[in-house]
Amino acid sequence: MVNPNFLKTPDIPSYNVRGKPVAGVDKLCYMTDTVTDNGIWEEINPLDSKLPIFIFQLAIVLFVTRLCLLLLKPLRQPHFAAELLAGILVGSTAIASEFAREHIPALGAIFAASRIMMMETVGNLGLIYHVFLLGLEMDLRALTSVGPKALGIGIAGAIFPFVIGASLYIFIADYPESFRWGFLYWGVALSVTGLPVIAEIFAKLKLLHSEIGRIAMSSALVNDLSSWFLLVVSLSITSSYSSTFLSLLSAIVFIIFSIFVIRPALLWVIRRRTREGEEFSEAVVCAILAMVLVCGLLTDICGVSSMLGAFVFGLIIPPDFLGHRFVLMLQGFASDLLLPLYYASLGMRTHLGGLNKEDVLMMVLVSFFSFIPKIVCTIAVSYLYKMSLREGFTLGVLMNTKGLVAVMAMSLGRDHTVMNEDGFAIMLFTIFFMSIATSPIVNFLYRRTKRFLPSQHRVLQDLKPDAELRILTCIHEVQTVAGITALLEISHASRRSPICVFALQLMQLKKHTTALLIVHDSSRTSSENVSKVGGQIDQLIAAFNNLEHQSPNISVQLLTAISPYGTMHEDVCSIAEEKQVTLIILPFHKRQTIHNNMEEMNPAYKDVNNNILANAPSTVGILVDRGFGTLLPTKKDEGISRSCRIAMIFIGGPDDREALTYALRMARHPKVSLTVLRFILDESRAIAGSTQNDDADFSVIMGAEAEKQADDLLVNEFRHKVQNDGSVVYIEEMSSNGAETVKIIATLDQDFDLYVVGRGLGFFSPLKGGLDEWSDCPELGSIGDLLLTSDFSSTASIFVVQQHAWLNPGSSTQGNSIL
Repeated sequence: MVNPNFLKTPDIPSYNVRGKPVAGVDKLCYMTDTVTDNGIWEEINPLDSKLPIFIFQLAIVLFVTRLCLLLLKPLRQPHFAAELLAGILVGSTAIASEFAREHIPALGAIFAASRIMMMETVGNLGLIYHVFLLGLEMDLRALTSVGPKALGIGIAGAIFPFVIGASLYIFIADYPESFRWGFLYWGVALSVTGLPVIAEIFAKLKLLHSEIGRIAMSSALVNDLSSWFLLVVSLSITSSYSSTFLSLLSAIVFIIFSIFVIRPALLWVIRRRTREGEEFSEAVVCAILAMVLVCGLLTDICGVSSMLGAFVFGLIIPPDFLGHRFVLMLQGFASDLLLPLYYASLGMRTHLGGLNKEDVLMMVLVSFFSFIPKIVCTIAVSYLYKMSLREGFTLGVLMNTKGLVAVMAMSLGRDHTVMNEDGFAIMLFTIFFMSIATSPIVNFLYRRTKRFLPSQHRVLQDLKPDAELRILTCIHEVQTVAGITALLEISHASRRSPICVFALQLMQLKKHTTALLIVHDSSRTSSENVSKVGGQIDQLIAAFNNLEHQSPNISVQLLTAISPYGTMHEDVCSIAEEKQVTLIILPFHKRQTIHNNMEEMNPAYKDVNNNILANAPSTVGILVDRGFGTLLPTKKDEGISRSCRIAMIFIGGPDDREALTYALRMARHPKVSLTVLRFILDESRAIAGSTQNDDADFSVIMGAEAEKQADDLLVNEFRHKVQNDGSVVYIEEMSSNGAETVKIIATLDQDFDLYVVGRGLGFFSPLKGGLDEWSDCPELGSIGDLLLTSDFSSTASIFVVQQHAWLNPGSSTQGNSIL
């Protein structure tokens, strides 16, 4: 039966303008102490008004939260742990404690018990929108690809800890009869696994691309949904003991109504009001935000928390449908600004300072025993699927990761008066402990004990003629794809030596993004792909499908890595190590404008390239695309059998030898003609033109006689292989210094489409003397930077090659077999 008092007008006493009750007055006056125009110069205290108090509270909460985030960042702790710690510190434990309020009157005025209602209300509003974002970022279509291993771990990790948590509350806690239903919320809190928190931990530890990362993310998704089901059942039982069935039934009806009525109607309205490629109008954004609150209100009326309505509304909206910008703006407002108030309100009701020794011992015991269930059941399920003990233990630790849902469950249990303050404080401490313990344990189990080391197939010179060439291409923006695919096309993939390309789209990791390494199936249409990252995957699939169609001996696998710019190179190097690639191709951080000038795309791209150059486990090439992507599809032969002219400038050293090896491979393509210009040092003029100090420097520079022998050996082998190839021209020029080298390069025929040069890292030669001092882009080397200047062709693209960083500086032990 419906409550007869539903929507009944409450009995409100009458007040005058100052909020004091007046007997016998039938007028209701508005209380004017919400805002004030009186400053500190008036007798009226401005802190007596609600809005100034709220602003003070918000400022303090945000300051403490940001401070905790800053302090815990070096420890690689998730945002949730820092925000929860900030809420505890702001609450009755530290800033708002009785001791602080007694000695600092301002804190007593700001955090008085009668003045935190607005903070709690706004904090819960932020919680509603944050839960909506949790549902919005959760892609239920991923459940179709969850294997039995992840499914078993996820379900077992929810049910078994629920039973253990309930048992701990019943047999250990020993709480009064009125709080007997608190075991439900203890069980839910221990069964929950924080999916966003796990994603953040894996992103920081660079394990998203690993097998353990994929299993953990899939298991956490199953576990998260299972825990939500247990939470709904618990809320239905404790909200009204006599109408548990009605509450649960109404929640199920709401979910079905949302899927089959709200979802189609919402999508129809959005598609009708928004044109393709345009951003949402203000009316659509307002309608979405209002629907979040309406759905929360409906589930609240049904006897279940309003958080369920917001979460379900987020689930029914297709992923990426609202766009990255909409989600980012809502996250900044709801999660970064308002949600810390919710943690602070929890801290205001958590009195850790009043706990005795028995309560502290209880916290330690509960924390210890709470860790065991998920580890045991996860190891058991992992053993059934023949996983190693370390993987099972790591998954068990990860499944113990807690998030906002666990804290929210405990808060709802306290609000339903089925749990006292001590039980809430003990479990809150347990959640915090389990959250901060996960990251260091996983880091210890999977820490990198060595830097990326090369294998026998990581240098082009060592690649056997009949071996597969594995290339990893990095893509920041879709505009760079045309140049990369054109370079891959002329890399001469054959049946004897096919090319396997791993096209890696690099995207920046935002705070709340569920970070994943996504493997795209290029054989499917864009609508069949699991995810559309950044709206660019359709164009990438089309471009690389076209490449595979034109070059049957090239196979492509699309990947997307989402990580912060500061650690993005670790993802690239890890994938290169895992896929055993020989060459990494990077786009230059500048692009050419219609006026033939170079403009910077994103300053972070340069840092990413530099980090990859310093840590790569294989050869790295940087492509400066100045129209090379449009060359092969549009340029006509005009009676000439070759349509792509490449020039390779050879100075000497490991990088130049690697560049020459790759240039020879490209020369085998039927559309390519190659000109190799080798500079030879005129030692007589170089020594005659140097001073005594220069002689000392010269002896240091030219001391590596082994490098010169390696250069001669490779060049002689190259000339022997191309002696009957009319498409390859070999030229030698004498030079004594960098100035002469520049003049000779300037006399070259400027009708080249691509220059291939070595970076020259760690190799010093008088042939480049003085050029490094004027280099604006050190990652291109002195010759590559020289070709980028306006004195040379503004239409020829440049490909700069660097050998493996560990072998490059001065190492001459590298073999010299050429492709």
